[in-house]
Order: sequence, then structure tokens, then C-alpha cells
Amino acid sequence: MTELAFDLVCEILARVPVKDLLRFRCVCKSWRSLFQDEGFIRKHITHAPSMFLLADWWPLSTLRTCTYEGRKLKMVLQEPELNNGGEKDFLFKTSVIGHCDGLFCLELQDTSLAVCNPALRELTKVPRIDQQQTRGMRIGFCYDHSIQDHKIVLMPLKNCSKAHVLTLKSSVSRMIDFPWRQNCELMCKKEGILVGEYIFWPLYAHESTIENSENILSFSVVSETFNYCSGPGGESRVLKVLRGSLCAVDYKDRENYCHDMVVWCADHEKEDKGRIKSWTKILTLTASDIQRSTRWQVVEFRLGAVINRSGLLLLLVQTREIGFILYEYNLEKDTMRQVDTCYKLNYLDNLEEYIASLVSY
Repeated sequence: MTELAFDLVCEILARVPVKDLLRFRCVCKSWRSLFQDEGFIRKHITHAPSMFLLADWWPLSTLRTCTYEGRKLKMVLQEPELNNGGEKDFLFKTSVIGHCDGLFCLELQDTSLAVCNPALRELTKVPRIDQQQTRGMRIGFCYDHSIQDHKIVLMPLKNCSKAHVLTLKSSVSRMIDFPWRQNCELMCKKEGILVGEYIFWPLYAHESTIENSENILSFSVVSETFNYCSGPGGESRVLKVLRGSLCAVDYKDRENYCHDMVVWCADHEKEDKGRIKSWTKILTLTASDIQRSTRWQVVEFRLGAVINRSGLLLLLVQTREIGFILYEYNLEKDTMRQVDTCYKLNYLDNLEEYIASLVSY
């Protein structure tokens, strides 16, 4: 029997799920070495299917990994099994503050940071940055291709002109300039949204206007510089990634009625990966629109998650008749379908899309 060329074997293995690759490490030494090769790991990431990390905040903070296939959200692995070594801090009050390449950056109960790969079931604590508490900081997590390493950036909420950057493999911490502005602070969510080579955070102004409508803060992963960007107008409460572009979501309140949801998509500069050039409104969704599709009376709804590559929105809807339901909204077809779940949803539940990878810290 003729053996396949090794390059062809690599192409085939790059499309195999992580859970199977972990078993295949025992096949031969060359395969085991291949699965640790940076080039193969990056190739595998480009073919990996989407998964979700579900943060269930009631009655206890619990993390679960889920698959999404055929309009079914299926729980794969409960959070305690992700615990590598019995760290009690990981079990309760864990906050997801960023994810990249299948790695999640977590804030633990004692405000320390940890990096977790659910696919590998690995959890590693990150050394403190100059003994600095993360409480009250806004955090970004990213991969810098120029040095082939992951970074964590921590910024103050207000009244500070410096930020911290930690490079994980080298554990090097340094201070960089932070362009703080008066009467303007980062919104309540800790995590930044990674798009290309930039991380983005929404801004909140105490006054009625933000200078030049610059209501989004960006951070360049490679140059480690901050910049203010113009949003689509108003205050964009939620930022996501949709088809590789930054997506801004705002909720317009209606008097005595459920809010409308407005979704904008950014047009990025091609030469400067991630920098925003303009915004396009792609969707305005009302409770009436959902009721016509579902036939349930809607109390409230919000964006639960975005499936980046396929351009699907997952909506968490509260109905008067049967409580909370998850719906898939197809932007191209303008259709809505109910998603089957194997557990009871809560309005505060948070879904984060990610890809299962072999990346290890």
C-alpha cells in the first residue's frame, strides 16, 4: 500500500477535531511533534469549527462548552472538568474577559488572571502585573503575530495616563502611555473585542456628547498604541465580531414597550488591519418582528452571540408564555428559527463564540 505524502497528511489532520488529535498523539513521534508545531497549529485554527463557551451566572457562576450544529446547542463539557488541579477559585465567580485562538483569559474570584484552553482542559494562572489588582481595570487579550506570543493589556477606568501590557511566554510586564480623556470612561464590560490586529472597547460619556463622536477605544496589538474611533452614532453598548469585521449593537428604548435592536457593521481599512473607515447599518429588529416569526409574546430580547463566519445572530428572547428561548437570525435570508438547547436559559447568560485549538500557554 502506497503511503500518503506527509504534506497531504498534514492537510488532512488540520481538519480533524482537537479531541481526536489528542488521541492521535500516540500514533507516532512525528505526529506528536507535528501537533506541537506552530505552523500546523495556525493551519488547524483556520479550519476549526465554531464552538461556544456559556457563562451561566445564576445561581452560581458556571462555565460550559457547547457545540452548535443544525440549530442545536449541545453541552459538551461542564466547567468543573476544565479545572486542572482543583483550583477552587475557578469554580465560582469566574469572568471571561477575552479570548483568542481557542484560549480564554479569565478573571478569578481573587481578581487574579488565568488562561484556559477548554479543548485541552488546561488552566494556567498568569503572574500578577506588579502585584496590581485587576478589579476596576479594563482588559484585552490578543495574539501578536510579529513576536508569536499572546498579550494581555490592562487599562484604568479613568484618571490615569498609563496602561499595563504583559507578554505571556516571556512574562514581561511594561507600562505604556494611555490617552485618558476627561468625562469619558470605558463601559461596564471588562473585555475588549479583538478584530484583526486591533482590540476595541465601547466608551461612555458622563456628558451629553463625546468628542468628535469618538465613542470607541482601539488598541494596536503590534505597535501597542491606543486610538479613539468614531462609532456609528450614540452609545454602542455591545461590540462583537461579524464576518471578520467589528459589529456594534445598540438598543433603542420605546416608551412602555420593548426596545429595538440596531446592528451596525464596520468597514475596515485594508492597509491597516482593523482600523475603522466607516459604518453601515445592517439590521433594525423590533419585538414585533420577533413575534411575527415566533408567535410568542415578547417581553424583552437581546443579542446572545454572533456566529462570525456564517453571519448568524443568536437572540435570547424572553416570552410571556414559555420563558427564555434562543433563536437563530439569518441576516442574508432574513429568517428566524428556534434553537434547541439541553438546559434552561437565563437572561443574563452569556455566549462567547470560539474555536477549539491546540494552542497552549
